[in-house]
Amino acid sequence: MLKTFKRYHFFYLRKGFYTFLRKISVKFAIIMALFGLGLFVFEETTPGMAFYFAKFSLTVSSEVVLAFFFVSETLLGLIPPDLFIVWAKQFASPYEVVSLLAILSYAAGLLAYYLGNRLINFKRIGDYINVRFEKQFKMLRSWGGFIIIVAALLPLPFSTMCLGAGMLKYSFRWLALLGMFRIVRFFAYAAVLYQVV
Repeated sequence: MLKTFKRYHFFYLRKGFYTFLRKISVKFAIIMALFGLGLFVFEETTPGMAFYFAKFSLTVSSEVVLAFFFVSETLLGLIPPDLFIVWAKQFASPYEVVSLLAILSYAAGLLAYYLGNRLINFKRIGDYINVRFEKQFKMLRSWGGFIIIVAALLPLPFSTMCLGAGMLKYSFRWLALLGMFRIVRFFAYAAVLYQVV
């Protein structure tokens, strides 16, 4: 077991995984600090998030917001999920809504995998996606499951990694298992963000 661990350790060291992890962790810390600071300033200088979300809720139903979130999470994470986590705070049981968001995000990743698995059969689309996300796919080829965990937890495009996993014929069973870290992310972020909002 120790030999296996050492072998993997030297493999990831040689492939630059630890350097990448350090860089993405610093980026994550900076993004979270700026996001938290922005929310704090917003709360202190305006009527507050609850006020604006109450007005927003009168014009757009929760079902529409959740549907929009699912589409966004499937199509390459167009909008940061943190905004939806903050949106969930307005409800009487915000963590129940966070649970729903987490499950929807996880399901969106699985759907992105399925789409990737099918899109690879269309040469022009497959070529475009391979070029557009060459860097992410290279990481996926080099680091496999570890990069899926990192994408699930940190600010990397989770659905893009799932799409790439489908295109590269990565094991669906492993993706479904490792992708569950996405659910952990939502609760961890909510616990931090709700201290600010």
